[in-house]
Amino acid sequence: MKFVLSLAIVILLAGTLSFTEAYAQKTSAGYDKTANFSSYKTFMFSETNGARNPFVNEMIMTAVVRELTARGLTRVAANPDLRVSYLAAAGFDLQVASVSFGYTVNPVYSGLVPHGSASWDVTTGTLVIDLRDNKTDRIVFRGTAKDVLQRAPSADPAADARIVSKPINKGITKIFKKYPAAK
Repeated sequence: MKFVLSLAIVILLAGTLSFTEAYAQKTSAGYDKTANFSSYKTFMFSETNGARNPFVNEMIMTAVVRELTARGLTRVAANPDLRVSYLAAAGFDLQVASVSFGYTVNPVYSGLVPHGSASWDVTTGTLVIDLRDNKTDRIVFRGTAKDVLQRAPSADPAADARIVSKPINKGITKIFKKYPAAK
């Protein structure tokens, strides 16, 4: 009897762990290894409406500002080193162009040529943040957090924002841990 009870507890714990792991937030980030991140001192937002909910927009911008200023960058109103843009897919899927930060050798030409770009779907609940070099107009850093926007928008944007506050902040913090410059 004791063995059966112990086995039931182990199965219950294993089930609980696998359930929480299945719904764990996933983040990823990539950056251009040829970019000199120590030269970036300033940033600004390209647009300030990457999410439909104004409260969520403000939350995302505040978290990005927090992370970039913690890394020594300063927010400016014009002529930045980096332009920040973001998309929050809540309620429908989006499609964005993928960015390759590597190079391949082209056998026809001598030298290195950039990879081509392709499109990929951004699943509902995903946040994508891009940092673009203002001089070269190239994306030098892209971070993605999945499962941050947990439900479709409702009639109460403030309540929606409260629900996603913790996952958004956690996701953005995890994304910027992969930022190549030292914190």
